[in-house]
Amino acid sequence: MRFCSLGSGSRGNGTVVNHGHTNILVDCGFGYRDALKRMKRIGLSPENLTAVIVTHEHGDHWGGVNSLASKHRLPVFASRGTWIEVSGHGIEDCHEIHDAFQIGSIRILPVRVPHDSRESIQCVFEAGEQRLGVLSDLGSVSGRVIEMFSGLDALSIEFNHDWQMLQAGPYPSFLKKRVGGDFGHLNNEQACSLLKSIACERLKKVVACHISETNNDVGLVESALEAALKETVVERWVASQGEGTDWIEVGGL
Repeated sequence: MRFCSLGSGSRGNGTVVNHGHTNILVDCGFGYRDALKRMKRIGLSPENLTAVIVTHEHGDHWGGVNSLASKHRLPVFASRGTWIEVSGHGIEDCHEIHDAFQIGSIRILPVRVPHDSRESIQCVFEAGEQRLGVLSDLGSVSGRVIEMFSGLDALSIEFNHDWQMLQAGPYPSFLKKRVGGDFGHLNNEQACSLLKSIACERLKKVVACHISETNNDVGLVESALEAALKETVVERWVASQGEGTDWIEVGGL
């Protein structure tokens, strides 16, 4: 199994998870042409996609799903709450996510997370003995999140903001409260704490994602990753808004 970020941040998110002939796109917050360009960079086209999973209805995750799925008749999976929020979407092949389910050769375990949307989920992906977690858009860490995202081989995890930068930054007070609240986004310290809680011998790859261009700094994120994983041999990447990441193999160093 391998994965790749098409781009990550408040202006659009998308992650592809691949195993064999199965290619799952997790979220698409990019316009149609932009999404095609980003997929081409990693050697894919919409015809290669098996399905789309949408974690929640916010525009930076849902915005490009309708056009992509409708044009290419892709099945779309989302929680019941998300489908309620995007009613009238026009997508023909819709599926409600409840418990663990299978797409091609990949098993998906949905995990409810605390975020200011109708019914946000994040996912753990399993193929053979390999386990990958894709985790962003949560304002606080629940026991269920720690339980489900333990025992991973690779993880993409939100490092959205630096707390001090958020407080001193240009956002109005209501938006600072939203972003920094229990149903907003993880800050660097929270992400590090979660990493320390779930780090295990098998965890070998970590990607920091959904980094705020206004309220964070890549240098701070890299320092936080180093501090959280300093006694491990975990490889680390930072997913950018513009370029995302290249393909990352889940297993092995």
